[in-house]
Amino acid sequence: MRLVTFSHPSAGEAVGAVLGDAVFDLSAASGRDPAFDTMLSFLQAGPKARAKADRLLGPVTADPEPRSESQSFLHPLAAVHLHAPIPRPAKNIFCVGLNYRSHVEQNAAALGQPFEIPDIPLFFSKPVTAVVGPGAPIVLDRQLTASLDYEVELAVVIGTGGTWIELEDALSHVFGFTLVNDVSARDLQFRTSQFFYGKGLDSYCPMGPAITSIDEMPPLDSVMLELLVNGDLRQSEPAGNMLFSPAMAIAELSKGITLEPGDVISLGTPGGCGYQMTPATFLEPGDVVECRASGIGSLTNTVSDAGTTG
Repeated sequence: MRLVTFSHPSAGEAVGAVLGDAVFDLSAASGRDPAFDTMLSFLQAGPKARAKADRLLGPVTADPEPRSESQSFLHPLAAVHLHAPIPRPAKNIFCVGLNYRSHVEQNAAALGQPFEIPDIPLFFSKPVTAVVGPGAPIVLDRQLTASLDYEVELAVVIGTGGTWIELEDALSHVFGFTLVNDVSARDLQFRTSQFFYGKGLDSYCPMGPAITSIDEMPPLDSVMLELLVNGDLRQSEPAGNMLFSPAMAIAELSKGITLEPGDVISLGTPGGCGYQMTPATFLEPGDVVECRASGIGSLTNTVSDAGTTG
């Protein structure tokens, strides 16, 4: 299933499942079951909530015309507003750096550094206040940066928590996958050895549009990660080219850190970032940034000047 957090003029924020060009309101269809209040509560409720969602979706077709009680919970996708699937995660978004050979090579060339493949994953995080959804502005504050950049990334969403998770068991802890744009102010990022500030400003973690459950994701070798700026393709590479697989990232990160349902781990970006171009090319107000991945969909955000975002 492809799960979204959405709002509709006739109701508040809700958890839904995408069916074709419609979204099925699981929060309402569940009879306002507390497990379906938010995406976090749904993930925290575990297999019972997933089983109930499957039962609710069983008789539903993608036709939004109400022909039955179940069909009445359908809304056309064009009539709803999509939020980040987890609008406010319970804790920081975990991120893996330098996880594609192409990115490592281009990073070394851009920064004049030796080319070295990392032996272990490089982890950092983004604060929950950086998370925004599809259509929300990416804020360019010229008081802080002149080097705003993009990074399309596949991210795993944890469904079953744990610590010291074994590599062979790691994927059983994954509920599904989503997209993250690891927006980065390169001048802030590279002025110290810590990535947090340069990658953690408000609006620097667009997420969405949906969480696709792991059972419905294509094999990662066939999942193309793409990023376009104003329609110009900048990044394109199969997700299967990661140096450290989702399972490896989970196993390594969970050594002494407890992962919980709803935790998000963003898995790194391929080459093609703005600072790696010749000449370096950074985002400007009005630029439209679209991240795409087969099986998940499209995440589009427009860059806004800090003085115009209200």
